[in-house]
Parts: sequence; C-alpha cells; structure tokens
Amino acid sequence: MKIEWNNWWAKWSNFQPKQKETEEAINKYDYVFYGGSAGPGKSYFLRKFPIRFLVYDCWHKLGLRGVRAGLFCEDYPALHDRHLSRIPYEFPDWLGKYSGQQHEFILHPEFGGGVIAFRNLDDPSKYLSSEFALIEVDELTKNPKETFDFLRLRKRWPGIERTKFIAASNPGGIGHDWVKQLWILKNFPEEEAESEQFHFIKALPQDNKYLPESYYKTLSALPEKLRKAYRDGNWDVFEGQYFSEWDVINIQLSPL
Repeated sequence: MKIEWNNWWAKWSNFQPKQKETEEAINKYDYVFYGGSAGPGKSYFLRKFPIRFLVYDCWHKLGLRGVRAGLFCEDYPALHDRHLSRIPYEFPDWLGKYSGQQHEFILHPEFGGGVIAFRNLDDPSKYLSSEFALIEVDELTKNPKETFDFLRLRKRWPGIERTKFIAASNPGGIGHDWVKQLWILKNFPEEEAESEQFHFIKALPQDNKYLPESYYKTLSALPEKLRKAYRDGNWDVFEGQYFSEWDVINIQLSPL
C-alpha cells in the first residue's frame, strides 16, 4: 500500500501539542524524558512513536530494513495493561502483524519490515546480546539506575549514528532520585559524556484534551504528596523515599 507519509502520520498518530513537542525534541536530542503528572498521554506517545522512527527515519531516510525498537515496562502485567492490550485497536493490519508469541509488532516489508519488541525489565540481563536502534521505557522511575545503564549498552544499530532513548514516568518510585538528577537537575557524574543530549519535557493533565474532567477531579482529591506528584508533576515532593501513603500499603501486604 502506497501512502503519503506526512498526511498519514499526522492523522494516525493524532499527537497533541505536547506530544508533538516531544517528537520534535527527539530529532535533536538522544535521551528524551517525557515526564510528570498522570494522564497527559505519555504511554500513548511511546506506543505510537516507534512507527514514525522505523518507517520514516530508518526506512524512508536511511533505507534500512528490519530495524528493531524496544518498548520496555517494569514487568509483564504492566506491559500488557499499558500497551499490548491496545495493539489490536490502534495498529492496523495493513501496516504490520502482531506476534503474540514473541510480543512483537512487525511492519510489512513495504514499510521496511521494522520491529517493535515489547519487553519487560524483570531481568535486564536477558537482553545482553540484543540490539535496539530505539529504546523506550514506560515508567522509568520504577527501575534502578543500573537498569538504565544496562539498556544504554543495547542502544546501537548498524547504519544509525544516533540511536535514541526515550522514557516517560511519574515522580516517585525507586528511581525517582537518579531520574531527577539526570533530566530535571542536569546533575551528571563526571564520566557522563553525553550530558548535552539529555532533555526533559514536563507533562501535565491539561496537555491531554481527551482526559475526562472527572479524572482531573480525582487527581485533585488525592492526599497532598500524591496530588502534587500526579496532578502537578512536582519532582520536589519527596527525596529518597517512597510516598508515605504507599509505605502503609507495602507494610500491610508484606507478610503475604
């Protein structure tokens, strides 16, 4: 099927202004973090952007076929709920085919045959021999810094000089501090050789015109720390600890 790329992409991606800003930032920076509140469409962006990268950047511009992109979540249930369950409704059959056994969406040859591999991070060492031209992590703050360091080793592809790392997340979780240091505060270790490539784009509920007003009211009704984090995208809510509201839940469930 022959398509007029720009018109098709604009209609199919249906990106809103903040998502378009993130897309444009990826053209310039190699480590883009799209983070902040709940509900601005972060996961949607991560799911759709690899199509543009594989079809336009890799195949149309560079003539590369079979390029692989990886979309990672912290575990399989999260991967299924956030992304795999949406593929049948968002990815047309004429564009590619989804392999449930491999958890991969494979573009048809006429679109370059690229692959979006949906993976979990329960054991990052599983990907020791893998290569990805694009790596995306949904909810990056649910992972330790070591996971990010390991994934950087897998970010490479023959013929592509500037491979990409994209992440999205809310404040909080075990990775809050290190994510904040790198993308929010720009506080890099001495050995960081790509500091100029890190770019942060703040996401807020107001960025998503499709978000129901009732959900914004729900965010506003949360306890103060959670409200500031998930409604306001505030990265200064806490330092070096979990939310107290979650600590209680963890303690209650730990004997099980």
